[in-house]
Amino acid sequence: MRKVVYGLLIFSLFFVTGCVNLPFMGKGESNQTPAAPEKQVPEKQEPEKESVVQNQDVVIEPSKESETEIIIQDPVILEDTEKSNEKTSEIVEEKEPEIPENIQIAQKLQQLLAAGDIKGAIKLCEDSLDKFADDIEFKLMLASLYLSDGQYSKAISIANAVLEKDPQNKDAIEIKVFAARASGDKQSYNAVVKQVLDKDPFNASANIMQAEDYALNKKYKPARDSYRRALRSEPENTQALYGFALSSYFLDDIKTAKSYGEKILEIEPENAPALALMGKINAEENNYTSATNYVLKALESDPYNYEYHLDLGMYYRNRNMNNDAIKAFERAVEIDNTYFLGYAYLAGLHDELGHYSDALKNYKMVIKTNPKYYYAYESIAILEYHMKNYSEAGKYFAKANEYNKTFSYQMMQAASYFKQKDTINAKKVLASLMKTLDRESMEYQMARFFNDSYSKNAETTLTQKIQKEDNSNKKGKMLYYMGLYYELNGFQEVANEYYARVSNLQAPMFFEYRFAEWSVGK
Repeated sequence: MRKVVYGLLIFSLFFVTGCVNLPFMGKGESNQTPAAPEKQVPEKQEPEKESVVQNQDVVIEPSKESETEIIIQDPVILEDTEKSNEKTSEIVEEKEPEIPENIQIAQKLQQLLAAGDIKGAIKLCEDSLDKFADDIEFKLMLASLYLSDGQYSKAISIANAVLEKDPQNKDAIEIKVFAARASGDKQSYNAVVKQVLDKDPFNASANIMQAEDYALNKKYKPARDSYRRALRSEPENTQALYGFALSSYFLDDIKTAKSYGEKILEIEPENAPALALMGKINAEENNYTSATNYVLKALESDPYNYEYHLDLGMYYRNRNMNNDAIKAFERAVEIDNTYFLGYAYLAGLHDELGHYSDALKNYKMVIKTNPKYYYAYESIAILEYHMKNYSEAGKYFAKANEYNKTFSYQMMQAASYFKQKDTINAKKVLASLMKTLDRESMEYQMARFFNDSYSKNAETTLTQKIQKEDNSNKKGKMLYYMGLYYELNGFQEVANEYYARVSNLQAPMFFEYRFAEWSVGK
């Protein structure tokens, strides 16, 4: 992620300073083109005025003091003036001084970087390296270009050469750490970080990188410790402050996270990640209005951030501003139509609002962008079954079962076949299911109840077992399947009695609950 940091740094240096005082130009030198010498124009010679003059021309011109003024033009004076003008013309035509070589290189680098030609900039620096062999800043510039271009070993080589002359050179240390990390050589990277931290335990860059590695592996406590060490040397480093705040947030230390988030915004009021984090913190406190305002402010600085739009949608959803929530989720999908989460949020909200066609469309985009997200198969199957598309429902229940084998998916796949009057395939699914179940279990007896011919004894035994079940979710699920059995066999009134009992359960955690609710019209 940081491999372009130094290249961009150089790029900004050229544009912000206009190539003034580049690091590799010595002290006091400027890379601005020297101004041309001022034109040397001779002073105007005033001719003497006399009342009577012979053999001279007389010109009458207007005067402020009187209506006319007599100016005498002496031929000798005119000749001298013409010669003086000729000399002035010669001075103007003289060549401007040549631009110093280091300034020429700087200007060429500016042009190459402005055009995005990193390789061209590298070649120019390599060709000029002999001229600046002792210039550390020039070498660091070349190293940073190598880093930006992915030439990590060359970047490290130059950084090592600089550190031989200047062991405490912070830029060289950071280039070495960044290059080792970006190269993907974990062993080398860890060795470099250890080397840096052994010499400087509070080195901000090395500690921040170490913290990010911890955070990536969800080790938030050591991550926060590393960020704390970084802040010892750079108390106002907003990257370290943000990392410390975010680690605190994931450690459920909301008070500390909020305090550090506010500190960042004191330093950088438009810091988008900090604003977004403050939005999350306010959402944790159920203050969704403030959360919305924070993330909207973050989006002013970073309008194409996918996650910020998802956060915004969630805050709107919690404020019952569902149309705004849908727009926020749709904007996220516009920004990145290859990631599944935006579709999942859209599908869930449409499903909740009863927009089943829109929900189905988005659930199908979820599995298109993330085929292993089996919850989407389940959701599609449920909606297809509810919309009486039993063939599609059976197909998606089977697909969900491929990823997560469950009693419920197989029972509903069998039910989908029964709804299509396909008893043979329904019983094949049930037979396959029973082979995986304990014969003494309630699940086995329920599957067999569906598979075999009706038996009063089997019904009584099963009903008694359901009544004795203490687990409310398991009990509710079995009550649903008893209702489904009667529905499939044409006893809708009896089925509805079971469905009503299911729909009266508090906080059910099984998807069959939705079918029961739909059946009794809730």
